[in-house]
Amino acid sequence: MNPGTHIAAFITGHSFPDCSGLSREQLDFQRRSGIPPEHWLEYNFPYRQTYPYPERFSVLSASIHNVAHFLRSRRPAFKQRYRDAVAEILSPYEAVILLAGSCGLELLINLDLPAEIRRRLHVFAYGPVSLRRPETASLFIVQGKYDFISRFFHREAHQRIRCFHMGYLLAPETLRLFQDFCRHVLPREDAAA
Repeated sequence: MNPGTHIAAFITGHSFPDCSGLSREQLDFQRRSGIPPEHWLEYNFPYRQTYPYPERFSVLSASIHNVAHFLRSRRPAFKQRYRDAVAEILSPYEAVILLAGSCGLELLINLDLPAEIRRRLHVFAYGPVSLRRPETASLFIVQGKYDFISRFFHREAHQRIRCFHMGYLLAPETLRLFQDFCRHVLPREDAAA
């Protein structure tokens, strides 16, 4: 298989200002996903190194930063700052799988990526928080039965699991659904790699 055919990456709000480091849960989910490490982008959105995800943090503080990231993404400056760089990173791949957690779906929408890239995006959204759904090749929404934050924004989901707004990546059902999603959206030889 050509290593350049597909890539997977996270797109989530930043619990810490401008931190693109992956959390321990994200790294563990990557490891268990079945997708080889060389098919993962190393950092969270905007896919460039900043600083490592802090080990200890306040949930309240992280929530405030995520809300702020959501609101900032709705300003024109967000698109101006990130669109071209993200498009350049994603453009070489025939298929891009994005794990959009919480307000990551809103970030993706507000990037307003070119249509030729959006046609190659396959979005696995867990606990999504966005004002609308993105126009992408495919979208699968996983929502917690007790995730009232996500359910306020999205009344319909493809699958509901026993989960609150936090903890999706630890739930066995999320991993199983993600693996099924990958088998569905990737060409057979890529999904088997």
